[in-house]
Amino acid sequence: MNFAIETKYEHGGGYGINEGELLYALRKKSKLTMLKIVIHDVSLWSVLVSLFFWGPLLWSLMLYPAFVILALVLRNFIDMPNSDINMYAVSLAYATGVWLSLRKQTPVRDYMTRKQHAATKTLHLDCSQKLLVAEEAYRFFPAKNRTVKVPFEHMHTWVTWQQADKERADDDSYLDSVSIYLRIRRNSRLDMDWANKKIGDPVFYHQYDSSDATQSAQAKAKFDEVMALFADCGIEQK
Repeated sequence: MNFAIETKYEHGGGYGINEGELLYALRKKSKLTMLKIVIHDVSLWSVLVSLFFWGPLLWSLMLYPAFVILALVLRNFIDMPNSDINMYAVSLAYATGVWLSLRKQTPVRDYMTRKQHAATKTLHLDCSQKLLVAEEAYRFFPAKNRTVKVPFEHMHTWVTWQQADKERADDDSYLDSVSIYLRIRRNSRLDMDWANKKIGDPVFYHQYDSSDATQSAQAKAKFDEVMALFADCGIEQK
C-alpha cells in the first residue's frame, strides 16, 4: 500500500474537454488547461499513524475474538487467572496487528522514495502561442522537471461521426455523436504517458439526435464553428 503519495485530478479528470472552456479558449486565443494532476506527499506523521495505529487497530478488532478463544483453551494447560484473559488477548492481538501492518513495509525508506513522485503535471493548449505544452514540476526534486512543447503546425484534427443503432435503442440514451480529436505527428510525440492518455480523449464531443432536424442543424453548426476556430489557430483537419 502506498502511504506516501496521493493523486488528485484538479482539472480535466473526466472524459474529454469541457465544451465551454474549449470554445472560450479558441475564440479568445487564450490558454486552455486540458489536464492538471497534483500528486501530494503525505506527511511522515500520517504514514506512521497509519502503520502503528490504524492498521494494528483494524487487525486487532478482527483478531481479538480468536485470541480470546485461544486464551480460554490455554487456560486448561497453564495457570491463567480469568482476569488476565482479556489482557493477554488484547496484547497478542495488537502485537500481531503491528506485525501484519509492518509486514513487507519499510515506512521511512518508502516514504523518502515516494516523495520523488510529488509533482504537479499540467497539459495546456496555448492558443496565444500556438503550442501544446506538457509540464511536470516536481516539488522536492526540481532536477526532474520537464516541459515539452509541440507547435500547432505539428498537429491536426481528426473527426469521427458516430451513428447510434436506433433499432436496438430502448430509450433516448442512444444518440448520435461527433468527436474531434487532436493528433500529433510521430516525430513530435509527447514522452509522457499521462499526457498522451488525455490527448487520446476527444477535445470536442457533442451528442445529438439525427432524426431531429433542429438538433442535427445545431450539431453541424457547432462542429463547423469549432473546426473553423481550430483552423484559425493553426490546427488544420487531416
